[in-house]
Formats: sequence, structure tokens, C-alpha cells
Amino acid sequence: MDFTNVSELLNGMKEFYDSHDIRKSDLFFNEALKLNKNPDPRIKTLIDKDKYGEYIGRCARGWLSSDTPGLFSVNRITFYLMPDGRLAGVWNNISGMSDAYEIFDYHEGYYTGAMYSILGSMESHMNFSYYIVNGEGKVTEILSIYGGMVVIDSANVTVTRTVIDYEGDETILKSSTDYRFKRNGEGFKLVKETDNTIQSSEDDRIIDDQRGLCRELKKAVKSCGTLEELVNVFFETIKTAEENPEEEVSYTAGMNPYSKLIPGAGYECLFNLMRWTPAEDDEYYQLQLEVTFDLHDEEIPYDNMNDVDGVDELRKNVLNSESFKALKDKKIRKVKVGLVET
Repeated sequence: MDFTNVSELLNGMKEFYDSHDIRKSDLFFNEALKLNKNPDPRIKTLIDKDKYGEYIGRCARGWLSSDTPGLFSVNRITFYLMPDGRLAGVWNNISGMSDAYEIFDYHEGYYTGAMYSILGSMESHMNFSYYIVNGEGKVTEILSIYGGMVVIDSANVTVTRTVIDYEGDETILKSSTDYRFKRNGEGFKLVKETDNTIQSSEDDRIIDDQRGLCRELKKAVKSCGTLEELVNVFFETIKTAEENPEEEVSYTAGMNPYSKLIPGAGYECLFNLMRWTPAEDDEYYQLQLEVTFDLHDEEIPYDNMNDVDGVDELRKNVLNSESFKALKDKKIRKVKVGLVET
């Protein structure tokens, strides 16, 4: 396995999901593998051994590190062990609504953690991680692909690389970096690298609350009769904004693969263009254009893009996307423009 090759990382993830059926896993049938609320000392060993994933993985680590009382408590986690003592999987129930699993598969020098979310009969492939181990069996790097199978054919893929070390019994975080790649022929090109350990000061941020843009966009969309006109008006409006190096623009459209996980939400169709800029207290202002349609149970391809190659290139990609092509001639039900602070 070449851990620097994004195509290999994606192929390894796809092979796992294609060859494993979580509903037929031993986790559902072999009670002897379970370690839950009983006083088995192995539970404490699993938790204490390595907070960054030597054994427990990303799924359990997130719940164990939560500081929200009663929401993700430790006794809600169930561990499943293989006969040789290695972890087979981790389960957690999220807020009483859905179940989150991370299932492990072991290889020479590394193991993988495949995350699933299950709500009733609905199942989604979430994030996928590679845990790289040294000669002592300790994790030294974690490579995480966010979005799981949703990004398998996406134009953009983000891989987070976490490097860890050990001082005595303590695990030390050395670095955490996001690498954003853009598909380039049969391979991928690195387009952005972000150090997650750098904390920007308030003085470094350009606060752009976008209220003026929101007013202009609300006026402009009133004269639009087609989806293409709405897209062009959005991009023309945001181009009038003062340049902001922290600006990000994103596009999400189609049948959201995660919407079925929300009780009562149905299988919704999205069309959303958004400009993000910093707000106070490390928050963000989001200028949003949302369009809804009259659809009749028609499947719409899902796209999720951002402006890694610039705003003009994103506009071209939006107009050439499969989701836009499927929606451009549909009857528009409603157009909504708003500004949200997160």
C-alpha cells in the first residue's frame, strides 16, 4: 500500500465496503465478542492504551473525548474483540436516533477503520481511516478520508494526516494536516494544504459579514427565470465583494445521501451555493442561495464542490455538473437567499 497515493487510498476503501456486509458481521451475532458495561478489565485497557487510535479508532475516540455530559457517555460504547484480542469493531448509539459503527480490518503494517451510520434499514458509508503502525504495533500515523464512499467519484478529495508519538505512557499529537486533492485524469493533484494545529488570532481574520451582498443577491434573483440565470447571478454578485483571502465558495446539489439518516427528513434534493467568510469568535458567515424544485421521485445525481481552482472555475464546474444538468429544466418551486452565522 502506497499511503501517498490518493487513488490507492480510495481503492482500498472501496474494496473494503464492496466486500464487507456490516449486517452479516459477527458484531451482530456473536455475543462472546462483546465488551460493554461489564467490569471486564480489557475495556479500561482499550480506552487507556491510546487516545489517538492505537486500538479504539476514530469512532470511539470521538465519543470518549466529548465533554458534553450525558450525550456521548462512555457506557454507551460497545467494543467487539477478535479471539486474538484485537479490536473487531466499536458501536455507539448517537442521541438515541442512529447507530455508528467502526469496523476494523488488519493488514501487514497497518489496519483500517470503516465507519458506518445506520438508522433502521438505512445504511451510509461515512469516514474511512488507515492506521499505520510501527514495529511495536503502535500507531504512528492516521490517514482519514472524510465522506467515505460519497467521495469515490468526486472531483475533490480531502485526506487528513495525523502524526503521533509516545512519551512514556502518554500519546503526543505531533501534527494534523488536511490535504485537499483535485482529480486530474486518472490521478490527483494537491491543491491545498492546511495545518490544523495553527490557531489564527482574531487580528489576522478579515471579518466580512456579507450583509450588503445578501441584499444585492435578493434583488438580483427576482429577475431570474432559469436555474442557469440564478447560478450566474450568484457568482456575479459575490465577485463584487472585497477580496478576502479566507473566502470559500461551495456548491452542493442533488439527492443528499445522508438525508435519510434524519428522522422524517425524507430523501431531499439540495441545490445550494454558499460563500463562507470569517465572523467573530472563530465562527463563519454563510451567504446562501437555496433553490427547491417540483420533483416526482426522480433520482438526481449528487455533487459537492468548492473553489479550489478559483471562483470562475467553480462556476464552470457547477454548470457542467451532472446535478445541474438534471435540474436545469425542472420547475423551480422556491428561491431563498439568506445570511447565516454559524
